[in-house]
Formats: sequence, structure tokens, C-alpha cells
Amino acid sequence: MFRPTALSALGLAGAAALWEATTRTGIVAETDVPTLSSTLTAFGGLLGSAMFWTATGDTLRSWALGLLVSAAIAIPLGLAVGASDRAWRFIRVPVEALRPIPPVVILPLALLVLAGGIEFKVFLIAQGALWPLLIQTSYGVRHTDAVVLDTARSYRLDWWRRIVFVRLPAALPMVVIALQIAAATAFAISLATELVGGAPGLGQLLVVASSGDDLPQVYALTLAAGVFGLLVATAFGALHRLVVAGR
Repeated sequence: MFRPTALSALGLAGAAALWEATTRTGIVAETDVPTLSSTLTAFGGLLGSAMFWTATGDTLRSWALGLLVSAAIAIPLGLAVGASDRAWRFIRVPVEALRPIPPVVILPLALLVLAGGIEFKVFLIAQGALWPLLIQTSYGVRHTDAVVLDTARSYRLDWWRRIVFVRLPAALPMVVIALQIAAATAFAISLATELVGGAPGLGQLLVVASSGDDLPQVYALTLAAGVFGLLVATAFGALHRLVVAGR
């Protein structure tokens, strides 16, 4: 029997072979999709380009800052409202009203006010990543085992200590899952702000390559963005497994 990693590698190899074959034989025109070999050649050129790594640094810096800002707001707020029914009822309607608004809707306003700098990117990333973190954290806190809470009260732990030593550990797996979702969302928003808003980063390089009709470069940059997105998802997935294993 095949192991999951072997099956994944086999699927990847099959997709690569299909890509190369369809473009080489003319089933798909090279003016629409470049060959895999030319894309990989362009990708190799990117790895040796200082401009590519500078753009990557811009994208990852804004991603990390936006995620950090959203976590600094959402996790403490989620702990507080999750531990209080009154607080949850107080913010529930505003949260449900604001949560569905995608960052791209407020992008023009943010661009006008913040002028397309890193503050513009961080604001939109934080706005998009905030909601999954806030909601998942509050749900995790609200579903703390009642027996554990009663035990904490019997030991006369005050509200703050119950939050830190009881509710937060109970909510931690859900918080890490929310971080994984928020990290992927934040990375996508970071690229979108560069594509649409013209902020420096990988998205801006994609716009330049597209305007020059350099298809291999466009696909190579798209591949690079996919690789970085996969690394982000893998890192936070490993963090979640570590948290679950440590419980």
C-alpha cells in the first residue's frame, strides 16, 4: 500500500507530467500557459534575484505584522468575551455585522487614507485575520469543561487566574486552529493588497510581469507564492499537532 506522502508525490508528478505534455503537444497553447520547464527555469532565475527576495521580504513582513496585530487584539478580546455571557451578547451583533465584509471592499478607502504604504497592508491584513481568531478563541473559552471551572472556583481562583490557568489552556487548540486559518487568510490578503493596491511585494512583481506579457515569469511568481503559502500552512499545522500532543 502507498503511504500518504508517496501518493502526494505521485499526484504531483502526474500533474507536472500532464502540464508539460499538454503544452508541448499544443493541446494548450504556450501563449496561454507556458511549459513547465520554462516555468521552472524562470523560477530558478527568481531564486537568484535580489529583487525577488526583497519583494518576498516585503510580503512576509506585512503578513507577519498584520497577523501579530490581529492576534494581539483578537485573542485577549476573545478570552474576555468568551468568559462573560454579557460581554458576548454585547458584541455579538456588531461582530456578525462586520465579519462578512471582505478586506477588498474597504481597500479603496484604506488606500485613500493610508496611501499604500506598509500601514495600508497591515491594516487590511489585520482586519481580515481578526475575525476567525476572535470567534474561535471566544468559542474555545465558552466550551471550557464546567467541572474544571467548578474545581477552580472551589480553590478560590479569581477571574484573572481562571482565565490564564483554566480557560486559556482549554481554548488553546481552537486558538491554534484559528491562527492557522488567519495566517492563510493574512497571506492571501497581503498578496491582494500588492496586486490591487500597488504595495511593494510579490503581488507587485506579478503585476509587472503581467504587463510585460512574460508568462513564464507570471507562472513562476505564482508558483513561488503557492510555495510560501504551503510553508505557512505546514508550519501552523505542525504547531497545532504539537499543542494537541502536549495536552
